Amino acid sequence: MTFLGFGFRVSGFSRTVRAIHAGLPHTFIAERFAYTYTKYGRGTDFDSDTDFDSDCFACPVLDLECGGKRYSARRRFGADGPESGAATRAQRGSCHRTPKCVGLPFHRKDKESGSALIIALWTIALLSLLVMSFALDAMLEGKINVYVRQRRQVDYLTQSGISIAEMLLLTYKNATPASTSPTTATGASSQQTAAGGDEDDKWLQAKLDLQHGSAKVNAYAIEPDKPENGVVTVEITSADANKWPINLLVKGDIADQIWENILNVIGLPMEYQEEVVDSWYDWLDADSTITGRSGAEDEYYNDLDKPYKVRNGPISSVAELEMIRGIRDRPAIFSGGVLNPEEKNKKAQVRIQFGLKAFFDIYGETVKINVNSAELEVLLTVPGIDGDSLLANAIIEERRTGANRTTSGDASAESLLFKDWNDLNTRIPGGVPSEAEPFLAYAPQKYFEIAVTGEAGGISHQIKAVAIVEGDRVRYLRWREDP
Repeated sequence: MTFLGFGFRVSGFSRTVRAIHAGLPHTFIAERFAYTYTKYGRGTDFDSDTDFDSDCFACPVLDLECGGKRYSARRRFGADGPESGAATRAQRGSCHRTPKCVGLPFHRKDKESGSALIIALWTIALLSLLVMSFALDAMLEGKINVYVRQRRQVDYLTQSGISIAEMLLLTYKNATPASTSPTTATGASSQQTAAGGDEDDKWLQAKLDLQHGSAKVNAYAIEPDKPENGVVTVEITSADANKWPINLLVKGDIADQIWENILNVIGLPMEYQEEVVDSWYDWLDADSTITGRSGAEDEYYNDLDKPYKVRNGPISSVAELEMIRGIRDRPAIFSGGVLNPEEKNKKAQVRIQFGLKAFFDIYGETVKINVNSAELEVLLTVPGIDGDSLLANAIIEERRTGANRTTSGDASAESLLFKDWNDLNTRIPGGVPSEAEPFLAYAPQKYFEIAVTGEAGGISHQIKAVAIVEGDRVRYLRWREDP
């Protein structure tokens, strides 16, 4: 169809294009009109109803002018259009079509472009997470490998510490200050041997200390030239005289005195003491006779909610004291703490210091305390010292500093600890009451506690053991790692 010099190719009608008047071929109603504008050869198809509205074409493509009024081809002619009664035949005859938007290209949205962008972004995000996961796994594996290597190195250090401890236990008895010329583990200077030769013994000071109950090797580097490869610390103390041997405290005057001193030091009121002591004697002895007024045999323990039998013999662990009448209902007596927590008035509450576990052990063959290694609270319970804190503290201070000791040669090669009863009384101002002499020891007896700690790269490993020396070998009675 050609009109006013502009060429239009009708590509189709969706509904109907009808002539309003047979003599006016240019007058029509376009309910849905599709055409191609070809003046400039752009060949773009338009839909007069849909393209303008839904695809945002900026202006109507074709106008109809009738009687001075202009009507867009995208509209349906209404009451004021050329088909209305108000439009005369002459007006309809003068209608002609004029293109309004010449040569404007039409752009349809690409609805798939947004979806493609989202898919691309998600793909990039997933790939990034995958790369980060691989990097994290690699980092963790590296750290695990470093930890395993350092842990193995620390294990070797602790085994070296055990070897050092065994060497000291097997050789300490024969060490003398004049027998070697050491650069000791604690920094002592060299000294001529009796034979006139020079012999380095870096463990001399530790051996001398061990003769008197305890020894410590601080942060020893197995590889002196490479201290960064780790250090080991070794502590050895006498196990059979640092605390009272509980199984040897059978009924008698000595046991009564020791029990009284212990219960007074921990702060247990007098009204509870008799029950604790009598119940212990009944737990240890082999008979079924109740001791004193407050003892307990099977009859008492069988009536409990969870009954059990009396030991009637030596105990295998100090913790067994918690089962005894007088202690089982008041756990603070064994572990320390508030004796009567049910008391609301805090001023009326009784606080137990240390607890019985700080004073007893199952090792030992004599009822003695090693004055060179026992803790302050244990020294306070020795008969003769009887809770005298000034005297006990003076003993602790003198064995630490050796301020009042007398030396026969190089003082740095001699132990700071007490040698015997005479040495103790000489170095302690005012002396020690003679009643304490039978209960004091100055050297290890038979059992030893060993603590070895290896450290490297921020990792540590500790071994605690109880050992006994039998001839030329060390036998372990208890072994615990990383307690």
